[in-house]
Amino acid sequence: MIRNIFPLFILLACVLASACDAFACSICAGLGQSLSLREQALKSNTKLVVFGHITKSSLDAAGTGKAEVSIVKTLKAPEGFTVPASLIISQYLPFDTTAYNGILLFAEYSNGKIDVFRGVSIPSKEVADYAAGAVGIAGRGGPAPLDYYLPFLQSPSREISSDAFLEFAKSSDSTLVEFSKKMNPSLLKNWILDPKVPEERVGLYAFLLGGCGKGADVGFLVEFLSSSSPRAQVSSDGAMVALIRLDPEKGWAILDGFLKADNTGLQTRLSCIRSLKVAYDILQDKSEREKVFNSLRIALKQGELADLAVEELRRLKYWGFTSDVLGVYGAKGYTAPVMKRALLRYALSVPSDPMVEKFIAQCELKEPQLLSEVRESLGLASPKP
Repeated sequence: MIRNIFPLFILLACVLASACDAFACSICAGLGQSLSLREQALKSNTKLVVFGHITKSSLDAAGTGKAEVSIVKTLKAPEGFTVPASLIISQYLPFDTTAYNGILLFAEYSNGKIDVFRGVSIPSKEVADYAAGAVGIAGRGGPAPLDYYLPFLQSPSREISSDAFLEFAKSSDSTLVEFSKKMNPSLLKNWILDPKVPEERVGLYAFLLGGCGKGADVGFLVEFLSSSSPRAQVSSDGAMVALIRLDPEKGWAILDGFLKADNTGLQTRLSCIRSLKVAYDILQDKSEREKVFNSLRIALKQGELADLAVEELRRLKYWGFTSDVLGVYGAKGYTAPVMKRALLRYALSVPSDPMVEKFIAQCELKEPQLLSEVRESLGLASPKP
């Protein structure tokens, strides 16, 4: 049987449409969690991976059917297992005698039975060669070798380029920072400006430019960040982090300027917060990390995204602005429940501090229910009466 057959293009389009925080690349957060070909081959339930061609396919009255796949190449198989010349799949598969009709099958194997659970349509020999290489890499173990995927990022085949980009998107920030040092800045700038490149990729390409760019690329990033185009707006976090890496003075000035300005759009403000998270994680210099905190303080005072700024300060366990945080509680612009909860979470996380203890005691009297709910969300027991 086969449980799930989709063209690779459709599978990866779904990746770009679904939201998930599991992505390792912070700039790419929000893409999705579908597995790349390499990752699927690494899964413990993937015992057999074969490539073949659909040679027959029929649809029955019940709307199901069956298909025959002639096996061309075995990419992974259990030790001692002899792969048959063909497989009968208990599902109708689209079949065109004039087309390539390639398919990559992932299957479990137990008690002598093959159970195909994923099928990826392979529309050309180029895609077949790429898929074989990607699955072959999985046998080596370890992280994805981005050197293999780099040449395929802008492949004319959407199937190939999407899978290659997925591997970059799932790489850690530290891996991307290191890999970016050997990339071509001119190539990245061309991709950033190319209207044919999907918008969801531009932020990552801008981020990578921060590792290989030179002084001449600073102006490019400044101009890109000043653009009001939707393409620039959705990619500003990657561009801001890149600019901070290449020219810290200009980068921090632009980011802080966005946070201070009353007319900055919400999407750009959100990009600033994401940029600060990434910057803190990849910057090693203590003075540069201090600038992250200073920017978060600006966001706290600005109000609109104060809850996100406070959450980030709490995540980083930075208590230097405790008086600022407590001072805005209940003030105009800080009365929304989500805002109050963020401020209380911060206060309840601060190590022993008389000022905080006094603040919490006041909240016990004025808003005991809200305080109790926030305590519960943090796994803290309410004090005994």
